[in-house]
Amino acid sequence: MSSQYAFFAGILRFVAQKTATDDAEIQVMMGHLAGIADAVEKTGQFMVLRGNCESAARGFAGVAKFLQERILPEALADGNKGAVEQLKWSIETSLALAGELVKRIAVADYEGQESFVFDLPRPPGAHKHH
Repeated sequence: MSSQYAFFAGILRFVAQKTATDDAEIQVMMGHLAGIADAVEKTGQFMVLRGNCESAARGFAGVAKFLQERILPEALADGNKGAVEQLKWSIETSLALAGELVKRIAVADYEGQESFVFDLPRPPGAHKHH
């Protein structure tokens, strides 16, 4: 399973490393992304503590914005269909995770839960289970 998400883990690490971390809050966000990248690469899932959900959500939103504005246009221009497919999946997944992280701390159904586990959707090109 882990190799299926290596590209996404690599994207999370790349964004975390390329983001200026002069601001303490941004350092925390990038730390969350790096930790999530490690977990995703190993298991295809990750855990976030309630107190870190907002920061992690902002990190994922930043990943989506970075990919959409800077990386996707280059892949489209190069005509690299595989890269475009992975980038679109990464953007959609990052936005969905950002929304879900915010939802978990705002919705009463999750009240009292101190951590949340998230499974990633099947990546592009993954074999379907029958």
